[in-house]
Amino acid sequence: MDISLLRLSKIVFLTCALLSVNAHAVTLHGEKLNYQAVYEPSKTAVMKVLDEMGVDYTVDADGDLLYTFKDKGWKGYIIFSYTTNQYIQGKSQLWNLQVRTQFATKVTRYEELVEYANDWNANQKVPKISMKNRSKMVLSVNYPVQFGFNPKEFQVNVFNVFNRTAQTIGTEINAMRR
Repeated sequence: MDISLLRLSKIVFLTCALLSVNAHAVTLHGEKLNYQAVYEPSKTAVMKVLDEMGVDYTVDADGDLLYTFKDKGWKGYIIFSYTTNQYIQGKSQLWNLQVRTQFATKVTRYEELVEYANDWNANQKVPKISMKNRSKMVLSVNYPVQFGFNPKEFQVNVFNVFNRTAQTIGTEINAMRR
């Protein structure tokens, strides 16, 4: 058998197996079902939530959203990550949303900022802080949407929590910002 045909057969088998896993919902016998609206994940669904919240945003060159937080004047991003199934032409799926912002920081305070980030990450579940370089701190949280987009969860547990936390961190590190 030709190697490429064997490889293609394996790929088709694995793709079918993965698709069948997503087609069957897990049933938790004896547990109470709490229905929340879950939608097919899409950029337009996220934009509709932001519109309802009165958030001003634009779409950048990469197709991600750049928003200005009301009354605060600082900017944040919502980055869309897609998985592309190269074996089924044109098939891609939104699987993760990342909400992030960044702070311009003083290079001379780098060690203190790393210590702050390490302490924060050790003691807080989300969002996470990283120093992208000596003068840029990034705050980010990932929201997996592979199995659906829940607008209320995104608004309350992702977007609002993220922005309140960003405001807190911005205040706490203010002396170390440029």
